[in-house]
Amino acid sequence: MRLREKDKCILRLLIQNGRLPFAEIGRRCDVSRQVAFERVKRFLEEGLAEGFTIRLNEEKFGLSFRAYILIIAKPSESLRKELINFLQKSRNVRRIQLLFGRYDFFLELLFRNKDEMTDFIREMHAFEAVERTETFIVYQTLKEKPEDPFLALLDAGAHTDTNADTNTDTNADTHADAKDTNRQKSGEGEEQ
Repeated sequence: MRLREKDKCILRLLIQNGRLPFAEIGRRCDVSRQVAFERVKRFLEEGLAEGFTIRLNEEKFGLSFRAYILIIAKPSESLRKELINFLQKSRNVRRIQLLFGRYDFFLELLFRNKDEMTDFIREMHAFEAVERTETFIVYQTLKEKPEDPFLALLDAGAHTDTNADTNTDTNADTHADAKDTNRQKSGEGEEQ
């Protein structure tokens, strides 16, 4: 999917602060509030963005014990389904990923303490599907910026667009902004 420069601007701002008002997004990206709103709506409808959420501080909530578990599972589909069902329902499991290679599952988990993690692992090992696990306990996080790869892509695209694409984007943006300005002058689309 090719994004216009103004789309990239809007996405960058939302990644950095999803609570910005549409009027502020529009001001910073040189589009109207209505255009910013419509673009965000389109991002959501097309699945480019999946929603807005707050990022909570794990440690402030007492979830300071993070672990990663790799699982080798038996090939039985029915046994795996039971395990997956357990993992999906567990509130300690933050992420479940299926893998190609030596291991079958990758889990990211949060716990309050080591005892809670030990109880979870014992319960998980009770499932017949679990053949072997390897657990990694995080003692320090040096970087946690899940938005960085997206910002890098948005920034890289800004320098690689061709002039033809930029002109097309500019014309389309200008047309959308002019349409919105006309609506605002006629009293439509005003913020209540």
